[in-house]
Amino acid sequence: MIWRTRRTSLLAILPVTLLALSPLAGAAESDPIAARQMEMEGVGEAMKTLSAIARKQAPFDATVVASQGGAIAANLDRAKDLFPAGSDRGAAESWAKAEIWSNRADFDAKLQAAHAAAGELAQVAEEAAFMPALGKLGNACKACHEPYRRPKE
Repeated sequence: MIWRTRRTSLLAILPVTLLALSPLAGAAESDPIAARQMEMEGVGEAMKTLSAIARKQAPFDATVVASQGGAIAANLDRAKDLFPAGSDRGAAESWAKAEIWSNRADFDAKLQAAHAAAGELAQVAEEAAFMPALGKLGNACKACHEPYRRPKE
């Protein structure tokens, strides 16, 4: 039974882990919009797994939480370099607001806060600490999305 739980946990995290490890060879230079969208999609996928735990649709599993929190931190770490000046427009549609580049220090600070919150979530080993850590990450994401991301239409 323990093996089945671990195997299920590993299967749950495998797609996000593979996405997080996928190379962006040249994508950032040729199309930073597409590259950052791929990173943010990885964040979204990891959040779906964590949300299932939060909604009690999946059991708390510290291994899954660590993996997903780590994947989010890795995605955000790579994303920080994918907002070069002039990348508000390109081949792919961008939901990034111009305020990213006009208020870059604040944007960078908010992105770093989300990265730190993801790292803290990855360290959660007890179920009682999960919801506060997930809430902190959610608030950090919201703090960046509200001023710097326009809604998808």
